[in-house]
Amino acid sequence: MKGTRNIERTAAAHHVPVTWMVGDIRHMAYAADYNAFHRANDDDAQAQFWGNLHAAMSAKLPWYVPSVSILTAGVERNVRRALSFGEHAFWGITWNSRGTDGTSDLGAPWGTYCADIHSYKRPQPDGGCSFLAFEWTARDLTRAYLSGREAAFSTDPDDLLRRGGFTPKFAAAYAREIVDAYAAAGQTQPIVMIVQEESIDGAISANTFVMNALFDEAVRDGMKLETLTRATRDARTFSAAPRAVAFPYIPGGTEVGSAVLHGDTLYPATIDYHDSLVGMTFLSGRTLPSRVFRYADYPVSRFNRPLPQVPGREMPSLLRGSVTDGWLELAFSAPRALRFGVAIWGDPSQLKISGPGEIPAGRAAVVLVFDLKAGTNNVRYRCSGCHGSVFTYSL
Repeated sequence: MKGTRNIERTAAAHHVPVTWMVGDIRHMAYAADYNAFHRANDDDAQAQFWGNLHAAMSAKLPWYVPSVSILTAGVERNVRRALSFGEHAFWGITWNSRGTDGTSDLGAPWGTYCADIHSYKRPQPDGGCSFLAFEWTARDLTRAYLSGREAAFSTDPDDLLRRGGFTPKFAAAYAREIVDAYAAAGQTQPIVMIVQEESIDGAISANTFVMNALFDEAVRDGMKLETLTRATRDARTFSAAPRAVAFPYIPGGTEVGSAVLHGDTLYPATIDYHDSLVGMTFLSGRTLPSRVFRYADYPVSRFNRPLPQVPGREMPSLLRGSVTDGWLELAFSAPRALRFGVAIWGDPSQLKISGPGEIPAGRAAVVLVFDLKAGTNNVRYRCSGCHGSVFTYSL
């Protein structure tokens, strides 16, 4: 309980309300503390999918309303039971993971997304939002992807201190930069940044140092601070929309994994894009995505199985690209019909690209998304700010 009270004190000092994730009925021994935290800070509590736990929380926490199911790592996410309690959102996706803590959520979208209740790792195909998904904790999207070690580079202080090889001082500085990167991305589109911390009783001093840095920077950046329950109401309004985020390279910690990805040297930024049909990742300055997830291919999700990427032999190739009289024209050869996209690395406000499937990625790039048929395809976009086929941030 010492760790729990430390989290409460740290968050309350920055006026950050906490959602207490209750996974065991034995935690109701601390009901008086949860009630005190709720009165003092407007804290919330949400539960795993055990019927006796829900009943105990309803009896001992008079303000408790089931809202977000705690579908944790290492076990199959039981969507049916979550819905049976009236919970139309869940927390627990471990973005980009390949088995960390027994879970492989590689391929699922980052941040919040509207999950398919039949296959929760992919977005709801019809564009609705029956079941909102929250990730476990926000990741450094670039370092997590390049290293393959998403648990080493995140907003969880334990991850930075124990898995990332950071000292407390450098973990705090790095955490501030992650917050700044999400705040910058949020200036051009609404997003949610999750900060998660386990209420362990060890290493409290170092963890508190990092948490203080995270919360202080979020306040300095003017982020909206809210519980999962309140974030659910906000996020449901935008999480079904297509989304692209450009994320910088933030140095620090012990380098984990190779500095080479698919034969390419380490890059300073990435873009992650997803809509209801496809997910794509782009490396800085590169036009074509480095990976594609075609969500229609995954009618079932399993907690310990990643979603497979579109294999290289099925990836389209760019035959040619040109800019003529304010028009951007691209030609592709596609082995199969596929929703696909390209990244045009330049400030969207200067490029002034217009056409269907044009999604800005902050101020770094524009992602153009389109449906290709098998064979040769020509794609054309109006680009009144394009003055050639070499763009500002391209290699």
